[in-house]
Amino acid sequence: MRSDVSEPEVGFLDRHHFLLRRLHSLAGIVPVGAFLINHLLANSTAFLGPKHFDHHISLIHSLPWLLGIEIVFIFLPLAFHGAYGVLIAWQGKLNQNRYPYLDNWRYTLQRVTAWITIVFVIVHLLHFRFAHWFGLPEYKTANPDFFAFTQRGFLDQWLPAWLWVTIYAVGLISAVYHFCNGIVTFCITWGITTGVQARKKMSVAAGALGLVLLVWGAASLLALGRQPALGQPAAEPVIAGTVLTSGPPVAIGNERF
Repeated sequence: MRSDVSEPEVGFLDRHHFLLRRLHSLAGIVPVGAFLINHLLANSTAFLGPKHFDHHISLIHSLPWLLGIEIVFIFLPLAFHGAYGVLIAWQGKLNQNRYPYLDNWRYTLQRVTAWITIVFVIVHLLHFRFAHWFGLPEYKTANPDFFAFTQRGFLDQWLPAWLWVTIYAVGLISAVYHFCNGIVTFCITWGITTGVQARKKMSVAAGALGLVLLVWGAASLLALGRQPALGQPAAEPVIAGTVLTSGPPVAIGNERF
């Protein structure tokens, strides 16, 4: 007997579930994870002093086709990994209370840190990269005074310094955990670690990398988020012929700022 009931149409996400999950996993390591390592390493040079930080950030901003590089290798992969990650997190079920095993807790923390990291990345981009949308100078115009410009973003921009440092500390811990735990799950997903001992070794290696990244991030926050020493004024970044200052207007030539 012929049935007139047609099977429901399978959507795009369901049809390409395997491919999308693999691309999501890969994007979290390369290029997003690779960028995170480079970003934290470059920012850690702030702990060595303004000259070191300005030099390294100037090298990055001197790259040709920088905007294209950012779009293709940072923004698009980050947007895909974040958007598809939200879908995965929305569909996943947390069961660490019912089955309190280590892997369940790691799964739960992976999902929780995903939400925190997404919010933090948006805040971070609006705080510096796209602050000019809110009438503030564009970050690239700070060249070569990136240290002073970045430090002022922590000390005098919208929120008190201690709150910015707290936000960045929480975001740092979440992003580092999400990335390093993601390395472990990536190696399992792609068949790189197939045995229990291999997985344990990879977990230790990923944990060690996480500690290094946390040290780099903490060093940059310590350097950029602290107030200048007593009696020592904060450096004033020069932006396109003007000096950014929280004090009274500064006269340059016949203009007042």
